[in-house]
Amino acid sequence: MIREGAIRIPFKYAAGRAGSRFLVALRDGMRIIASRCETCARVAVPLRTFCPACGGDDLAEVEVGPGGTILAWTETPDAGSYALVRLDGADTAFLHRLVAAPAGCRIGHRVRVRFASSRRASILDIDGFEPVTGEAR
Repeated sequence: MIREGAIRIPFKYAAGRAGSRFLVALRDGMRIIASRCETCARVAVPLRTFCPACGGDDLAEVEVGPGGTILAWTETPDAGSYALVRLDGADTAFLHRLVAAPAGCRIGHRVRVRFASSRRASILDIDGFEPVTGEAR
């Protein structure tokens, strides 16, 4: 006998020291903070406890964005459009939804972060990226 069904497993997780600071900055200051490695000068977003490039732990907190450049994007029939964006001042890319995919969206289009009107220290405090009209790099 086979019985079909779904199992609901609610859970909570700790965002950690760096993740919590990143989420609180989104909620309280509408700021996107990243880590700049003092060893290799790479800027990684979101905030980290170690450098993903060299493994160093001598990091400074810096603000990046709110503008950025689309590196890649996709559109799905069910989930909408998503973009991989290099925020201004960052060396790594950040994935989030596109609020409105511009007609003819392409790599190099400029976008900016749109924050949610109600924020609660979640990645969803970023509503998504919206196009900056007339600007491409």
